[in-house]
Amino acid sequence: MIGKRRQKNRTEGGSDQPSSQSSAQPITTLKTTSSIAKDAMLGHKMRVLLHDFLNVSKDPSAERRINQTTDEHYISLPYFDAAEADIVKTAIVDIAISQHFMNAGMLGVDDDNVTDSPDALSGHVLGKPFAEAVREMLKGFIDKRRASQDTRPCGPHHLAPLYASIFGVDLEELKDEKFLRRLRRYGL
Repeated sequence: MIGKRRQKNRTEGGSDQPSSQSSAQPITTLKTTSSIAKDAMLGHKMRVLLHDFLNVSKDPSAERRINQTTDEHYISLPYFDAAEADIVKTAIVDIAISQHFMNAGMLGVDDDNVTDSPDALSGHVLGKPFAEAVREMLKGFIDKRRASQDTRPCGPHHLAPLYASIFGVDLEELKDEKFLRRLRRYGL
């Protein structure tokens, strides 16, 4: 019986590797922010980025990773390679903006047609690529800071609640011991 099970799990080449018909989605099919958040690999990387935003001042490893990024919105190495960064940046926002983000005071859309409600803001960014949605939502912030030439948003205050909302991640997940253990053990 054991021999037959082992034989069933073997691929044509004779190895014990999982077959190509696994239940994981190929990375190229991840086209929405919700599918990225649910993906084991990219979802974990996004959660590590969020964790690092929130812990940059008290965790040297988080600080090191954050300081290695080259992208203005932190969607780059060491969190995402070039292909993954492109997938994240082009993912279509399909999750409504949460009240948590609204409470963070991050409304940056300077449009007379947009009110200070999550529904109005969600309607403004739903269906847009992630990178475009982030630029729109931070537009007011960046315009105000342009004079000081300090236009990079603050991760803990600006980007953590924004990214958590866009990807549908509950920030409480980042305090879960299972997540923290995986982060300590395997990192990214």
